[in-house]
Amino acid sequence: MFPSLRLIGGGRPSGDGAELYRRVAAEKWGMTKADLKRLRRDVWKAVKNGSILPTELDPFDPRDDIFGPSIYTINEQYIKPVTAEAGNMSWALMKHPKGLKVDLFVTHAWQEGIFEFIDKVLTSWPRSCHSAWCCMLANPQNLDISSLISCPKSSPFALALRVVKCMLVVPNRRLSIYTRLWCAYEAHLAYEWNKVVLTASASPWASFRQALPAVLLCVALGGLLAFAWTEGHVGFTAMKVVASLLYYCMYPLILSVVFAQDQCWYRSGNLIGAFLSGHYLLLLARNYHLSSFFSKESGSDADYWHEWRSSHINFAVSAVLFFVFSELDSMSSRSLRQAVEHGRLLGRQRRGRGLIR
Repeated sequence: MFPSLRLIGGGRPSGDGAELYRRVAAEKWGMTKADLKRLRRDVWKAVKNGSILPTELDPFDPRDDIFGPSIYTINEQYIKPVTAEAGNMSWALMKHPKGLKVDLFVTHAWQEGIFEFIDKVLTSWPRSCHSAWCCMLANPQNLDISSLISCPKSSPFALALRVVKCMLVVPNRRLSIYTRLWCAYEAHLAYEWNKVVLTASASPWASFRQALPAVLLCVALGGLLAFAWTEGHVGFTAMKVVASLLYYCMYPLILSVVFAQDQCWYRSGNLIGAFLSGHYLLLLARNYHLSSFFSKESGSDADYWHEWRSSHINFAVSAVLFFVFSELDSMSSRSLRQAVEHGRLLGRQRRGRGLIR
């Protein structure tokens, strides 16, 4: 199928990696969703036990399971060592020595974190597709494949893309994938061959996991401030004045968030609102013991104050929920805008068909 392959740096490869690439067609260098899930688990274990370490170029946080190490780091510290030990084949052929016929092509820029990449692919994987071709897992990373890609249109990339149903574009938070020449060329071929092109996006739960800690921390800090302030058994009148001020602050803050055009203010407004509403809610809850005040009142006065406090507690709970869900929406919409922007770049690539020669 392909000419003889050599190890990067020269020498004959050990094991049967090179033989597999002569025997198995490029359109069968595929992997499944289950393979990706297993890879995610294995990489996470390797990060936790110190087998994969931050570098100067990729100072990732070992505690982060949302983005993780970059694809470059994973290739150098995990994929290359593992596949070298197995015989210098690719990760995909290591898993499936007889090959898997692909029906999905995954294009990405290698700048994204491995967990970010896998989660987006798994979330956006078309139901009709069973096996995917992805360069970092399909190509033998320990072998010199320069002879395979010397003619782009007969390269493994092109051979795999020609037979698939659709192409999945995986954006990242660092840069447009179309700054990478191969990604631009793959987009060109996908358009030329009338492939369905999909943009991968993260699961909403990934955005929620990013947003929730910050917004809930603000609610908790506001509540702690109210708890500390009311330790001195603040009287009902002082509590009522502060609660009323917070009540009237909430309306303009909520409106400013609803109509915010600037993403920075949108998020700042949510966090400020979460802090104030948390303070507001606990202030009311902490002073719920002031039943002695109400026992001195009678008739309509007592009913009025009970109703006043109940309505303020309901409003405070609603305000907390509003700012929490608004922040979740903020993170989710940011991911969506990122996907839309990559869609626009793909559209420009399609319209500028003369870009790639």
